[in-house]
Amino acid sequence: MAKELKMEMDIRKVFKQPVPENAPECDAEMVPEKLPAAKKSRTWKEENRKFQEQWETRFLVFLKPSNSISEQVAVCAICKKEIRQIKMYAMQRHYNTHAGEVEQNYRGEFQRRKLLNDAKTELERQQQPPRDFLKKADQLLVATFKVALLLGQARKSFDEGELVKKIVLAVQPENTLFRELPLSNDMLQRSTRDLANFLQNEIAEKVAASPFYSLCLVESLDVMKNPKIIVCVRFFDCAHCCFTEGVLCQVSLTDRPTGKHIFQSVQARMQECRVSFDNLCGLTADGAAARQGAQAEVLDCFRKSCPQKLFLFHWFVHQEVLASKASMESMDEVESVVKKCISAVNTSGVNKERFATLCDTGSETHKVLLRYNLVHWLSFNDHVQWLFELRGELIEVLNTVSPELSQKLQDPEVHGALLFLKEFLPKLASLTLELQIPQLTIFDRVEVIHTFRMTIADIVQQLQENRDFSVFSELSGFLGCQDESVQRKVGLAVTKYLRILSEDLENCFSEGNFFRQYTFVTDPFSNSGSGFLAADRLTALRDRLASFASLDVRNLQYLLVHMRNNARMKTYFSQPGVTVQQFWLKVYLSEDTYRPLAKVAFLFLSLFSTTVLCERAFSALHCLKGKSQNGLTDANLESSLLVSQETRDPADFPFQELLNFCR
Repeated sequence: MAKELKMEMDIRKVFKQPVPENAPECDAEMVPEKLPAAKKSRTWKEENRKFQEQWETRFLVFLKPSNSISEQVAVCAICKKEIRQIKMYAMQRHYNTHAGEVEQNYRGEFQRRKLLNDAKTELERQQQPPRDFLKKADQLLVATFKVALLLGQARKSFDEGELVKKIVLAVQPENTLFRELPLSNDMLQRSTRDLANFLQNEIAEKVAASPFYSLCLVESLDVMKNPKIIVCVRFFDCAHCCFTEGVLCQVSLTDRPTGKHIFQSVQARMQECRVSFDNLCGLTADGAAARQGAQAEVLDCFRKSCPQKLFLFHWFVHQEVLASKASMESMDEVESVVKKCISAVNTSGVNKERFATLCDTGSETHKVLLRYNLVHWLSFNDHVQWLFELRGELIEVLNTVSPELSQKLQDPEVHGALLFLKEFLPKLASLTLELQIPQLTIFDRVEVIHTFRMTIADIVQQLQENRDFSVFSELSGFLGCQDESVQRKVGLAVTKYLRILSEDLENCFSEGNFFRQYTFVTDPFSNSGSGFLAADRLTALRDRLASFASLDVRNLQYLLVHMRNNARMKTYFSQPGVTVQQFWLKVYLSEDTYRPLAKVAFLFLSLFSTTVLCERAFSALHCLKGKSQNGLTDANLESSLLVSQETRDPADFPFQELLNFCR
């Protein structure tokens, strides 16, 4: 009976039913002891686990900003997915899903840190409030900056409809009422100076973070005949993982600057820009800035001031300097005749009109001949082509103006020399254009010039041995109809010209002979690169690079052999679309073993190999400070020049960083 009563009471307790009043009491011994309540486990949210800092680089995750610990959420830097359980096993489990990608791309500490920083930056940008978060004053300031940027890039004022339309569309997001913008001359000048200071500071910071950088200096005169130097830099942009070239500053000089003064002026401006010589690896200059002797010793000054042994170049891309004046000695008579012929036509308005009537209606070629009294063969090689097109008309006019000049222009020797220039100068022009291809490395350009010089040497040898002009079809056909004396004189003039040109190329680009020995940078897996393993070449490379403190040149031979036997690296290099720069960037970032070899490649790839950027910058400078606009101060001229060389559109320009910089 007691047992049945106990079971009933237990059931009522389970189902929470009241015990009847008339239920008999049971003994204490019959009542079971109260069991302890089972311990309830806490959820992961209640545990309030803290995110460990070491999890970032270990599992490539980072903590998403939150208001409390209970709301913590981790984000994977690889796939950007959220991990809500702040526990190590959860991080480990998610990390293992990306094991293959991590092994391939994020093995090194540098790559992991960069991935985390990029992911955090992207998350911050996504969480930023809409554009309206800017105050109205900031909106107007950003809009003014956009106007200054577009005007600087266009190098024009508000007098072109398409430019005004582009500006209105660009500033519309910040200010729908265009009339509210402060667009006075003073305001635009201040905005341009702020833009230039920001761009200069941006380049200085990137140069400081780059393993190496090189300089390019070009000297010229502005429209007021004041000497100027434009300083350009080439460096590795760590943010975008590519090699970049940019204009750093402009330097104003005295009337007759010496080499020491040029160096001191450049050094002072670089110090103002906070760019030191610590990681400078090379210097490229044009003829004016690089000339040696008592008047100018720029390269020697840089050599003495830098602790490392710089790579110094006299690299040129414009045709007039590529084949220097010395190589035109054999063409002095031809040049003199043509100058006098064009000058004779230019001296009389009657003859100009007569010469124009002899040309085809609507033809502009005769105007080109009349526009220049001095004939710059190499800068204006098309003049030779036009001269031959109008040769008959010129002779007809000169018969009445100067029969003597007409006879000289018809002289077979002069005619033969002009035919040679007509066929050869386009080859120099094509060489110049090839050197300006931006994708070419310094090794590629060295090889292009060397090949061209070897071609000239073969032609000279062929002319000296056989007087075979078959390589110049028009000249060969013309000389085939001339007597022996004409053939001999034209042959001597052409041979002398080509021989001097070959010597000029050898002297100007002698530094290129060093790079031709170490083509392992452009093709590290080619059998032809085995010459790098020769003891004498390896010793020469070590001696040349020993002054660079950041380079380890002790085991270069072993590293090169080891990498050439690495099938994985060889497969990656042979993939379509993988450039030399991309390959060495991957080696530098993800292959710790071969990093010393990659740093050597970085040094070589950081070298300027042409003066194209400086030449284009000077073209912009002449456009900014022309005859009708010559009142710009040096500071405003430099600001306008730097803004004119900026290639980013307003949509891609970091105006928020610019605002912070200005504050």
